[in-house]
Amino acid sequence: MTEIALTLVQARLLDGLLAGGAPTVAECAARLGWPAVPLPEGVAGLPVTRFHLGSEFCETLLPTEIQLRQAVAAVGAAGLGVALATPVLSVAGMEALAGLLPHLPPGTEVIANDWGCVGLLRESRPDLVPVAGRLLCKMVKDPRLPSAEWTRLYPHGIHSGPFGAVLARMGVERIEMDAPPFARMEDFRSGRVRVSVHAPYGFSVKGRACRIGSLSAEPGDKFVSGQECRRECLIYVGTLSRGEAGDGDGTDLVTYQRGNTLFYRHSPAMTAAVDAAMAKGWIDRLILNGDWNENRRAH
Repeated sequence: MTEIALTLVQARLLDGLLAGGAPTVAECAARLGWPAVPLPEGVAGLPVTRFHLGSEFCETLLPTEIQLRQAVAAVGAAGLGVALATPVLSVAGMEALAGLLPHLPPGTEVIANDWGCVGLLRESRPDLVPVAGRLLCKMVKDPRLPSAEWTRLYPHGIHSGPFGAVLARMGVERIEMDAPPFARMEDFRSGRVRVSVHAPYGFSVKGRACRIGSLSAEPGDKFVSGQECRRECLIYVGTLSRGEAGDGDGTDLVTYQRGNTLFYRHSPAMTAAVDAAMAKGWIDRLILNGDWNENRRAH
């Protein structure tokens, strides 16, 4: 049976979710105000047994030590699993992460999206469990792709022998990935590591500049790295479209800009591929994006 995890950038959203133990996906959806999005068959009634805390895309969204300590205690008291999600890290971000690691119990998973994080875990907390995040699982994920032939130009990371050897050498036994455009169930079959898949949103590309955070900046200060962060990405989601370029062909995926990252929403066909791979046992963990709400949008 596939395990269900919920990623929460904002640890405060745990309030009310853990009162009765493991909530179902449907209960989380009602509590968090999710829109109607495609999910694999039967997932809504399954219990959420793991919570992933933090951000994969921006180091300014790492939890504070107090937030992490309280959240880990709350999830642990409910008898559920917990993991810390981390993004690509600068030197300052790596120092912030080093301050968080002492608050994680032995055996806790840390989702690493750069190799420096994996190295830090090996050196300072070898009792923690490194997981390769989806930023390390390289694949073609452009939501504008017109056909499946384009995805074959760059095979998915879980199928790479040399990449698998690196994971083994670093002691990584689980990888997270997205469902790519034109996904087939075979895309999720690894054979080397356990596979977690994010749903119902995948990321296409990320950068250092925060588009939403630039809205209130002076013209000369827009779209640069190092902006003052007001956490606008937790409130606003930008909807993107190509106008006439994407009209009529039915291939463009629904696309959003959140902070410094471009996301796409799974199509029904992609959801069906995930469902089929879950049935085969090739995906043993489904990770839902907990604090995403399309209803709060900046167009």
